[in-house]
Amino acid sequence: MPQEASNVGEGNTIVQIVGDGNIVTAGHPHLRLTRYVARRQIRQDLDRLSPYTRSTPLLGRAAELASLHVYLSDPRPLLARVLIGGGGSGKTRLALELCEQASATGWDTGFITRTELRRFFDQQNLSAWGWRKPTLIVVDYAAEHAQLLGQWLDELVDRAAPPVQPLRMLLLERSASTDTGWWTTVFASGGWGAASKRALLDPAEPVPIRALAHADERLALLRAMLEQASSGGPLSVPLDDAAFRAKLMQLAWGGDPLFLMMAALAMVRVGHTKALTLGRTDLADELAQREGDRLRQLARAGSLDPVLVQHLAACVTLAQGMSREEFERYAASEKVAINRPSGGDAAVLADLLQQALSRPNGIAPVLPDLIGEALILRTMQQDAGTAAVLRCHATIGRAVAESVIRCAQDFAQHSSTPLRWLEGIAQALGNDENALAALAASLPMESVVLRDLNLKVAQQLQTLRAAREDASPELRASALHGLAIAQAMAGHREAALRTAQQAVDLYRELAAQRPDVFRPNLARSLNNLATMLGELGQREPALLAAQEAVDLFRELAAQRPDVFRPYLAGSLNNLANRLGGLGQREPAWLAAQEAVDIRRELAVLGPDVFRPKLATSLDNLAGRLSELGQREPALLAAQEAVDLCRELAAQRPDVFRPNLAMSLNNLANRLGELGQRESALLAAQEAIDIRRELAAQRPDVFRPDLAMSLNNLAGRLSNLGQRHPALVAAQEAVDLFRELAAQRRDVFRPDLAGSLNNLANRLSELGQREPALLAAQEAVDIRRELAAQRPDVFRPDLAMSLNNLAGRLGELGQREPALLAAQEAVDIRRELAAQRPDVFRPDLATSLIVLARCTRDVRSAADALPFAHDAVATLSPEFLRHQSAHAGLMGAVRRNYLQLCESAGQAPDLELLAPLLPYFGGTN
Repeated sequence: MPQEASNVGEGNTIVQIVGDGNIVTAGHPHLRLTRYVARRQIRQDLDRLSPYTRSTPLLGRAAELASLHVYLSDPRPLLARVLIGGGGSGKTRLALELCEQASATGWDTGFITRTELRRFFDQQNLSAWGWRKPTLIVVDYAAEHAQLLGQWLDELVDRAAPPVQPLRMLLLERSASTDTGWWTTVFASGGWGAASKRALLDPAEPVPIRALAHADERLALLRAMLEQASSGGPLSVPLDDAAFRAKLMQLAWGGDPLFLMMAALAMVRVGHTKALTLGRTDLADELAQREGDRLRQLARAGSLDPVLVQHLAACVTLAQGMSREEFERYAASEKVAINRPSGGDAAVLADLLQQALSRPNGIAPVLPDLIGEALILRTMQQDAGTAAVLRCHATIGRAVAESVIRCAQDFAQHSSTPLRWLEGIAQALGNDENALAALAASLPMESVVLRDLNLKVAQQLQTLRAAREDASPELRASALHGLAIAQAMAGHREAALRTAQQAVDLYRELAAQRPDVFRPNLARSLNNLATMLGELGQREPALLAAQEAVDLFRELAAQRPDVFRPYLAGSLNNLANRLGGLGQREPAWLAAQEAVDIRRELAVLGPDVFRPKLATSLDNLAGRLSELGQREPALLAAQEAVDLCRELAAQRPDVFRPNLAMSLNNLANRLGELGQRESALLAAQEAIDIRRELAAQRPDVFRPDLAMSLNNLAGRLSNLGQRHPALVAAQEAVDLFRELAAQRRDVFRPDLAGSLNNLANRLSELGQREPALLAAQEAVDIRRELAAQRPDVFRPDLAMSLNNLAGRLGELGQREPALLAAQEAVDIRRELAAQRPDVFRPDLATSLIVLARCTRDVRSAADALPFAHDAVATLSPEFLRHQSAHAGLMGAVRRNYLQLCESAGQAPDLELLAPLLPYFGGTN
């Protein structure tokens, strides 16, 4: 007999359903919360993997549970928290445990279903909703319900008086961006109520669920599942073996509970050695094959078509479950569509699948999600499978799109099939603005494999809203903001900038009318605009936008620090980059330091949320300190960032190893600046090792990062005199960028040119002068073409490549061409330094020295001397402002000038050198 607890509040009832599939009849409006106790029955191995069966104890989650109980006990009446983690990370299992524990202390708790969210919203204005007991509502697959959740919160924050009892909402999803997507649909939309909705968040940003970080936790979960799967027999897995433990800690999936449980089932069948070689998708696919075999065997036993039964099970899984009536209608038409009309009566098929995939009053999807997705992929093959997915979407709607999105996230790196399905779904939506908006909100913007689809959906949505006369300015601005981000992610920088500017203009108008509502949106869009302006070399406008964003967020954070201080830290990071790009080094350092200070404080309060962001800010701070010549503090910041990323990567290697590689690259540079060349090489090599492994798994995502690290490694090897290995690394970087540029010319040709510059230097060091010249010339050719298209961005790079080309030409005795290249570099840099002296005077001094040498080779030392004199005069003001930053270059420029004075038989200009005497002594 199902249990229920009913509490009458302000004209309504909350019903806490311990089972599921219950029918509630009440005179007042009522909310049904489900704890899924009926799903705890285990009938086969696959059931052990479902979070609802709670087949194993919850292990390694003490810290998470403690944090959630603090969240429940907070004195504020209304709060919401977003918990994120990849498929198999244990979000649902953690939420189920929290519901059990909170219910035991008097809370009404449970999950709210898709239909219940809509039904309750339609029957009850939540601004008048009351509840007599503390209540926890868990929303799984939050992206799927984003629009409705936003409406829920709009009404909840519109209460005339605070509620007597606390209400908590826990939203579960795989990923969330506070800049776009479903999170902004829930918490940053709705006009005047948006700020109040953001204020509900505790913490202000999504909380990532940690991986199981300790070997004992992983082994305990493995043991618990092995004991169940082996039916009490002896375990053949060496759980206490040190080598086994070490291997378990190295596995990319070793910290995710579901994959440990799947691995345990695999160990029983194929042995632990083979099981530990399987990847994420291998583990899921093997279990999906077994589930398919089970379904077909049941079909044969019931004299039904095995292929049809598996196909319908895949359709039910796509639909995230069906009621019996819904299934019978669907099966009757689908068996005809796939040309299996005699495969069985729809009612008989329903009987069998209700037995195989039991759910009260209906048929359940194959769970867990990963195995259901693998079964869908196995079943829906070729064009016929795509047609079946699209039919299912046409009948069921949004739930199918969400299933396919998750399938693409998990399997697209191994199969392009889910992407084809999603493209078909997007095309089928046509001009349905609401459906496209829902799809856009659900698509994770950070996903590289979904990048092109994100752009198509964002473009279509923006087009529809721009054409609709009754579309609100807020909707149009939101569509423009999302499109700008999608364009930038796809490498369409000019288009992204135009769109971002339009979004800022619209939000500026809205903020002028309703500053309390729209200033956060304006600040967010300004931050976005600043980044895009900076990437296109428009440094002064980028700085203005970044500064305005910081000023806005600073005002907002003064009013609501709990909501807006994280945003302030992010905008300060951006401001530091913009200031640094304009040579404003002290202000850049101050902004970076303030970002670190804020995030360090936030990381104490919410380490899981803010320590990754603190590491990013520390990397930025290290760069800013390096520019000021504060090399020891820069190294300390870079080392702290690496230490943080290493700890995070130990817990979640799939998430944080890319961050670790980036921080190691930064650390290598900081070590190199301090002459710690061996340590710098070790850090650069570790970054390479990580990125090489990542690129093997996800080449479309990580090959550019690998190529950049190879360039860094080449420099480190060269500094240690390891010239042949340096050349090998530089050549591999060029090869990678050449392939990438062939695929995406606009995005990767600038990187190819930079790598060719590096390769030319490495070839020159080995005396391979003709190949070095060819590489340097190709770099110049590419950058000349790029500079013709976007001079504000690429003329500085062209000048650098011309400098390099001059050196390579000189080595081959081509002195006149070398002089021409050097003169062109000086002309470009002289013009740039006139516009931005703080940024380009050091570069101009470098080019003047190259020009002086080339002039001496062609003409005489006396003819070269004016250029060397000009180099000293150009660099001296910058050196006197930042001695430590320019000491090395100033010393080289001064020496070159004195040597030319001696060769020309002329006395040095003592007035020119006088300011340098305290630092370099006399004129020797």
